[in-house]
Parts: sequence; structure tokens; C-alpha cells
Amino acid sequence: MSDDEMLRQAIQMSRDLSRRRFLRNAGMAAGGLVLSPALLAACGDDTKSTTATTNADSSTDAVRKVEPDTGTGIGGKSVTFSNWETYIDTGENDNASAAGTTIDRFQKETGITMDYKVDFNDNDEYFNKIFSPNLGTGKPIDPDVVAPSYWMAARLLGLGWLEKLPMGAIPNHKNLADQYLNLSWDDGAAYHMPWQAGITGIAYDPSRTGFEIKSFKDLFDDRLEGKISLLKEVRDTVGCAMLDMGKDPSKPDLDGAMAALDFIDEMRGKDKIRQFTGNEYLQPLSNGDVKACLAWSGDIVQLQRKQPNLKFVIPEAGSIQWFDTMVIPKGAKNTNAVAQWMNFVYDVDNAALITEFVQYVSPVKGVREALEAKGGDTALLAESQVLFPDDATQKRLKIFASLPQKDELAIQERFNNVKGA
Repeated sequence: MSDDEMLRQAIQMSRDLSRRRFLRNAGMAAGGLVLSPALLAACGDDTKSTTATTNADSSTDAVRKVEPDTGTGIGGKSVTFSNWETYIDTGENDNASAAGTTIDRFQKETGITMDYKVDFNDNDEYFNKIFSPNLGTGKPIDPDVVAPSYWMAARLLGLGWLEKLPMGAIPNHKNLADQYLNLSWDDGAAYHMPWQAGITGIAYDPSRTGFEIKSFKDLFDDRLEGKISLLKEVRDTVGCAMLDMGKDPSKPDLDGAMAALDFIDEMRGKDKIRQFTGNEYLQPLSNGDVKACLAWSGDIVQLQRKQPNLKFVIPEAGSIQWFDTMVIPKGAKNTNAVAQWMNFVYDVDNAALITEFVQYVSPVKGVREALEAKGGDTALLAESQVLFPDDATQKRLKIFASLPQKDELAIQERFNNVKGA
């Protein structure tokens, strides 16, 4: 079997690589890094999104309705962006700029019409419904720019399904944080520009658990009565288990991943795990059906506004870090408009406004200083150890390693069996 065939097979078998979302606010506590309600004053209500159209259940919604363009694809009067929920300022609270939202200001300053869609709900779902049936057969898709997670972007590039960025039209590419410039799959970031970054951790309500949760293993305490959930995303769940076992998921380690899966399988056999979820953990966590769970911290901030007792903790042993990144699908017709959009959101002041609202980790250099300069509650964000982790905090955060294709396939197959996929 060729490498390409094996990669395609691996992708098709990984059905549940869910999207993780990140922090809006953070403080410090004994059990690890914990989201603090005290910082919520600096945070806007981003539970509503500026979506023009959203229906990820239909595989045709994101498919271009016209024949592929065989030209250079340099159109610049409109741009369609397919992105995740709660990932941009909406102008629905006090954090909104007097000049309007990022999208409003972009359209006014450039004359480009932006169609911003919140229809990227899951990496693998989007791959199977949109990317593969179209880009895989030489057909363009409707979005001119999408923001998959980094590992999916790497796969798309490996399959030859991405356009190279028109660097000459993106002078603010210089503001990209240095750590994104030396990635093995895209050295120099010639095919991607990160949108935001984030962390996975544990969410729980101490009033329901009766004790502080500080580690991944604490999730399986008898006092929780099996009312816990883990994530469908193999990198999150297996990565957190590996860290708890003293193994480093940022280094290729098939044996370590399999040992973590052995433990997870054992816990499932003892009825310690209620379910494996994507974002659907929010409702059972909110109503108490789930007492604690692996979670994406941005989700928990939204719940905290109504349920301030909820905590989000980075386990003592550390946790998984990730980022979602903007890419241009092969055959996109409006690459010039995409370039102007990328350049606009990589302007430091514009990036700071986005961060102030969504409070994800910005990939743009200078955002911290821009937040500090605003003073007041906004300046508090510049002190967050999760938004701007110091060296000690950063050492606790790991990006799950890329493994040989056969190892990734083996891990995914085993994970599917463990969670009953």
C-alpha cells in the first residue's frame, strides 16, 4: 500500500476527531490552572455568533455551485470564511469596538464583502462531507478560507489540497509568532496562518463532586459514581491519560499511547465512563448528569456565566495544547480577498480586539502589549497564565506528536474500539 493510500485509509477510519475550544479567562489555584470568575468582568458574552449560514449536516452546503475556475484565482470583491463557533467578536456586548465588529470594519475598510459561516463543527466530519468528496476529486468548495485544526491542515497539505498563501499581499505575516514558523509540515508558514490556539482540561463543579479534582486519574474516583465523560478526540483523551502516566505525548510513543488506551479501556469496563463526547458534554455537565469531564475551556467560560461554581483545571501532570489555522482550499477563486482578510486580522490592534472578545490565545505578536495599553479590565487579560503562559506553565502544555501513519492508524483503531465507535 502506498503512503498516500495508507494516509487516506487512516483519515477515513478516524471518525471522531472532534474540535477543541479554548479559554476566555484564567487564574491560578492549588489544583492547577483554573478559570476564575473574577476575570469574567473582562469577558464578553460570546454565546451567540455572527453566522450568515450554518448547516454542517448537509454535505452540499459548503460546495461551490459553479464549475471550477481554471484561472489563477485572484478575485478580491468577496470572501467566504468557514469557521468554528464563538471564534470572533460579535458586537453584542461592551467589548465591541465603537467602530463595529472585526467583520464590519474589514468590509468598510476594504470594500470586500465577507460571508462568515459558523459551519465547521468537527474536523473529521468536515473532511468526510466537504473536503474529501470535492477537493479529493478536483472540485473547489465554497469557502475561500477555512480554519481546521493544525493536524488536519497538515493532512490537507500532504494531500495537495491547499493553495500557497499569496505572501506579497500579506505584509502582516511578519506578525506571526515565531513558534509557528518552524513546523515540520509547513516550514515558514507558507500555506497556513493560525487563527487561535487553546488547551484541553477538566471541568467540574466542586459542589457536586464534593472534592477537588486535580488529575486525570481523579476522574475515576468512586465518589463520582461513573458520572464522567471523556472526549471523542483521540489526541485529547489519550494525551491526557499519557501525561497522567508520566509519558510525554509530544514525543512519538506508540507503546505509551497503547498503555494509556489500556487504562481507559479498563475504566470503561468498570463503568467509570458515562460517555465519550464532542461538544455535547455541555448539557449533562450543566444539569449534573455528568459531574466532571474532559472539556474545552472556552465552553466552560460560557457555562460559568450562568454557573459560577464550575471550574476548569489543567491537570497537575499537564495537558494538551492545540491551534486552529486558516488555510486556502485548492481552487479557491478569491485568494486576493483572503490575503486582505489575513492581513487585516494580523494587524496587532485588530488581533487584540478579537482576543479581548473571544479570549483565545492569539498567534499575533504584540497582542499582549496592546491589551496592557488598554488598561482596566482588558489589561487583566495580559496577566493570564493561559493566554500568555510563562515558561513554567508552558512546560506543562504538550502538542500531541505526529506519528508514523501506521501508528496513527493503530491508535485510532484501538480508540474506536475502546469508546465503542
